[in-house]
Amino acid sequence: MTKPATYGHDPSSPRPTVRRGPLGLAAFVLALSALSIGLILPSSALAATSTVPATDGTTATACTGGPWPFAVQGMPALHAGSPAGDYLWHDATGWHLRVTHVGTYGVTFSGTIRANKPLHVKGAALEPGDSFIVSADRLSVTYRFRNYGRLDGLDFTTECATRLGVGGRMNGALLPVRRIWIGHAGRHPLQNPFVIYRRA
Repeated sequence: MTKPATYGHDPSSPRPTVRRGPLGLAAFVLALSALSIGLILPSSALAATSTVPATDGTTATACTGGPWPFAVQGMPALHAGSPAGDYLWHDATGWHLRVTHVGTYGVTFSGTIRANKPLHVKGAALEPGDSFIVSADRLSVTYRFRNYGRLDGLDFTTECATRLGVGGRMNGALLPVRRIWIGHAGRHPLQNPFVIYRRA
């Protein structure tokens, strides 16, 4: 099973050692170019800054784990009929997931969101036939939306979770990463499913 890509730093993993060979400078310049057009997502690009609140959307009390990464903050460019896929972001009220697609025919979006602390989940603009199920321990929510080009989704908070795992499908197949948009900049994860870590 492929290990999910991560956002932020996994506190259980040692910091990597960077080695540069003879072409180190050229590789460094190439990496900077890729970053400028959003082709890669290193953890440093997703690090939180002191301007991001460390709350979890439920109260003004700061979570001990620190804030979620800066790159997940703010709503991506999104409206009913946007390109097909998942749109995920965090703001002062918590987490938000929306799905949509171009056209009025039916497309099925499904997936699972997992956290290491209990979730509090509400449906957003759901229609008949759309559903979500929160697990008995409230550590995961599984959803299935039959979308006709409008916006369907979930709004949720966690009890100061430090890890959030996300996996999404469209018509039963894993969504390509180019069809997952995260945060105000609409960044794509490195793979699906992926994990977002709260900044330590």
